[in-house]
Amino acid sequence: MDDLEQQLRNALARKDAPDWFEAKVLAAARREPAVQARRPALWQQQRAALERARGEEAKARLELALKITSMKLHKIEQKLNQVENND
Repeated sequence: MDDLEQQLRNALARKDAPDWFEAKVLAAARREPAVQARRPALWQQQRAALERARGEEAKARLELALKITSMKLHKIEQKLNQVENND
């Protein structure tokens, strides 16, 4: 079970964008004149997307925490059942 927990943590770990990513995005934005005219709308869309991504990340962390808690409680329940059956 500890291996599963570690695999889940690794899968949900935050990963930074590659170093070249920001420069590539900014260069593409400079080449796109229509982006300049839509800047306020684009900013709102980016903000909404960021908030959505943060919400999804929080949801994933909560689901992981609940899964780990459930597994731990299941182990405790099994041990309690063994103790009761031995008495």
